[in-house]
Amino acid sequence: MIRVGHATEDATSPWRTGAGEGGSGFLVVLVVSALLAGCAATPSDERLHSTLWVQTSAEYQVSARQVYLFATERLVQSVAGFPNTAVALGAVDDARPPAIIVDVDETILENSGHTARSIVARRGYNRESWRAWVQESAAPPVPGALEYLRAAAAMGVTIFYVTNREHDLEDATRRNLVALGCPLRSDFDVLLTRRERPEWTRDKTTRRKYVAERYSVLQMVGDDLRDFVSIPAGATDEDRVRLADSYGERWGTVWFLLPNPIYGTWEQALMPDGGSMFAQPLEQKFKQLETR
Repeated sequence: MIRVGHATEDATSPWRTGAGEGGSGFLVVLVVSALLAGCAATPSDERLHSTLWVQTSAEYQVSARQVYLFATERLVQSVAGFPNTAVALGAVDDARPPAIIVDVDETILENSGHTARSIVARRGYNRESWRAWVQESAAPPVPGALEYLRAAAAMGVTIFYVTNREHDLEDATRRNLVALGCPLRSDFDVLLTRRERPEWTRDKTTRRKYVAERYSVLQMVGDDLRDFVSIPAGATDEDRVRLADSYGERWGTVWFLLPNPIYGTWEQALMPDGGSMFAQPLEQKFKQLETR
């Protein structure tokens, strides 16, 4: 470490202020060089901007609350009109009680704290650090989520939490949800995790079908397109837009999408191998920009 302001007493040392012709200039050069070297050794993290937006902006707070307020209004109408109402999945069946399906991460639980830790630690996504975060059971709620869930429960609507967290993290996830006051039925399992059953893969289609076979699903809420539909392997960003457009009548009526600028399948679709770009050179993402 370069110590500035504590020069040696050696009169011949260039570290001493004013020592020798151009001594102070030599000190400045060394300090600046060290600072520049430190900057070069500290790579920028492209998640910084979006993480700060989620953590600090009024705009994120308002956006999330708007989604949930609108969803609550629609749910009131749906429950009042049940069973003669639109459904988010499958067909209306008055023999099946009403339910909603919600994603967990970035829909109910807000995990930007984990991303912030990764940024500070100068690392990309790390499975071990993610699992440690989940085990803490301390993620805060997405703005508006608790009010929405409590309103649904008060209307007699069963809430199913369909998450791609692995099954061995279910207890930790449940603790987090309960600690926040999220309504969870205790008479049967409503927290459906990945690999809980052999057919419950990362694609949530089988779990959505499981719920729809037993309930009339009035609404679905998530932060990623795959929380609503199956996305074909190798789908490009253009494919995803067309897929979303094909369900245009459902958005804002029975399907409700929350903002998540930090991560998601939208980013993976920009890469030929479908992997995250956080571990890739930032220059690769520039190729996806449109300037027209």
